[in-house]
Amino acid sequence: MKSPTAVTGAASGLGAAVAARLRAESRPVIGLDMKEADGVDVVADLGTPEGRAHAIAEVESMSGGALDGLVSCAAASPIHPDPAIVISVNHFGALAMLDGLLHCLRLGHAPAAVAISSIGSVAGPFDDMLTRTVLAGDEELARAAAADGTDYRSAIAYNSAKVGVALGVRSRAALWAAEGVRLNCVAPGRMETPMLDGLVADPVIAAGLEEMPTGIRVSATPREIGGAVVFLLGPDASFVHGQVLFVDGGVEAELRPDQF
Repeated sequence: MKSPTAVTGAASGLGAAVAARLRAESRPVIGLDMKEADGVDVVADLGTPEGRAHAIAEVESMSGGALDGLVSCAAASPIHPDPAIVISVNHFGALAMLDGLLHCLRLGHAPAAVAISSIGSVAGPFDDMLTRTVLAGDEELARAAAADGTDYRSAIAYNSAKVGVALGVRSRAALWAAEGVRLNCVAPGRMETPMLDGLVADPVIAAGLEEMPTGIRVSATPREIGGAVVFLLGPDASFVHGQVLFVDGGVEAELRPDQF
């Protein structure tokens, strides 16, 4: 019998799309979100240590201690009113779920995990000091650095957090390989979700989005991005580990044509 895949951020957007694709393949799913919704089995706030501990304990209990997959997808928006929450959910919460459920993944069949970064991890805008603070791993210091009172700090915090997720996956590759668990990262481009609706409603952020390359087309559906996530969880990706996959229609390649 298959063990479940836990998906955070399962109430809407990419998390909901990934969960739906997995269920369509008859794969059991444990959905997590900070709010009750269809497909959400565990309600927890990943922006707090207590919420993360609750989420991990509930997943462990509901899965019987074994997971075949984990998708760390929950995220606070770049226009969230509190940039400290953006840092806590998008970086520290995302990585805490990976670390806290590794012991369950070890007991799964061909286990794999995927964390979600963003095209924002390379497109910016950035505050280099904030990014360094996030990467140093001190959550309280990073929260204080994020909430400095200047304009659009949540957008900057979002990008710094997503840099941290991508590098967090890379830095865990050796340890997770030794444990027999594959770990990869998907960095979506512009995606048609409620989060995007909020971004384009802000004239300054909308103007920044319009200046970005469009790649093969302007945006993707959550189902399209979800296809890449499900691929990385499955047997066709059995030799893919420690990678950051940009699923963005080619935007990252246009932004950084001389890097790979």
